[in-house]
Amino acid sequence: MEKTQNAGDTNIISDINANSTNKNVKGRIDRIGHCITNDNNTLPACAEFTQPGDFSERSCTFHGSKIIINSHIKNVIHLIHSPASCAYYSWDYRPDTYSFCFTTDIKEEDVVFGGEKKLYDAILKICEEFNPDAIFVYETCQTALIGDDISAVVKEVKKKLKNTNHKNKDTPILAFECAGFKGKTQNKGHMIANKKLFELIATKEVEEVLEQPPTPYDVNIIGDFSTGSSNSIEQIFNKMGVRVLCSFTGNATIDRIRIMDSAKLNIVHCMKSSIQFANMMEKVYEVPYIVSNFFGIQNCCDALENIGKILDIDKKVVDNTIDYYLNKNEKELEYYKKELKGKKVFICHGAQRALNYMGPTMEELEMEVVGVATYFANKENYEKIVKQLPKGAVIIDNPNTYELENAIIDCKPDIFISDSKTKELVHKLGIPYINGRAPSTVYIGFDGFVNFAKDVYGAINSNIWKLVK
Repeated sequence: MEKTQNAGDTNIISDINANSTNKNVKGRIDRIGHCITNDNNTLPACAEFTQPGDFSERSCTFHGSKIIINSHIKNVIHLIHSPASCAYYSWDYRPDTYSFCFTTDIKEEDVVFGGEKKLYDAILKICEEFNPDAIFVYETCQTALIGDDISAVVKEVKKKLKNTNHKNKDTPILAFECAGFKGKTQNKGHMIANKKLFELIATKEVEEVLEQPPTPYDVNIIGDFSTGSSNSIEQIFNKMGVRVLCSFTGNATIDRIRIMDSAKLNIVHCMKSSIQFANMMEKVYEVPYIVSNFFGIQNCCDALENIGKILDIDKKVVDNTIDYYLNKNEKELEYYKKELKGKKVFICHGAQRALNYMGPTMEELEMEVVGVATYFANKENYEKIVKQLPKGAVIIDNPNTYELENAIIDCKPDIFISDSKTKELVHKLGIPYINGRAPSTVYIGFDGFVNFAKDVYGAINSNIWKLVK
């Protein structure tokens, strides 16, 4: 597993011009090692900075902080120190949030003379007009390059609010120094946001937030960034008598984050974005963690059994919970399994979501995964992907539109699972698509996996494909 493919290897996807309809776009020699076919021994080149001209589908450090980690925390006001474009993108990508989002709307004169005064005034204006649980201030590429110090500005604002005994003098104002260029991928933004939000922990007692004392069955869910998914997991836990103090951050509030230190166990759902946060909690507050996957029936069963053992929950309670969901979904799931068996699927997501989806899709629905593309996987991720994928499947690291186009044409998948960034491309090629992030439904948990199978079946069998194929 130590070998990494390079430009001299022959076992690669055909040059991106081979099938492309745009012959003016030339393939780059330094991208060849990122696109391979699986031989169970070779890893793609990975964990490198995106180069100009790559046309990458990756996101930046700012995206990792604001959009992935912070966007679902309730009653927070987000102030982006940037031109309007950064704020618009962050709002458009995930509009289903609970919070207001503002921008300082940096102009050319601000780039020349500095924008710190504009930021200072904007924070004070927010404090006058609103009463949020917290204010999150974000650095972006433009304001970082001109040297604006958002942390210093936030410090000055806090000082003024305290000196004037302002109504928001105790409101947390957090500065996220997450300019887009600070990391290779959005994963750097996850780390920046995690470290900053960690400062809120242990600043309140459980009784102040929940009006109930701590219990031996209190847990945190770390690394699920969808409100629907978090609710789905919480409903399953409720049947076992497990109480979720905080779902970080899919269903979080500032007060819930404050009491995370009182949990008896942290359950990490997305390792890529959250293992660092779980490690910090274990080191500082001695809260142990386990890594669990709630996508797929068997994964859910395994996760509940492990959690039950650690929290010393009566085995009958755990078994009854599992049996309830198995009996509820068995008949419907068997129907979709029969209909989807042998269908070809291509998965394009972040590394952890791609890994989570691969196993249940192949083992429980008996579909064939013909390709996997990830935006920011590392060597460890690819070792796991290569091990699970069948020989001959396509693997693309940090894919761009042209590579995805050719991979789709070559692999001819029956369904393409990705996020919203690739939807238009896939549909133009006449391939059914579903959004694996499930913004309008839930794919996590027992019921969620049935929803996933149902949506895959519905997309493949939609009548529209009879008109375009």
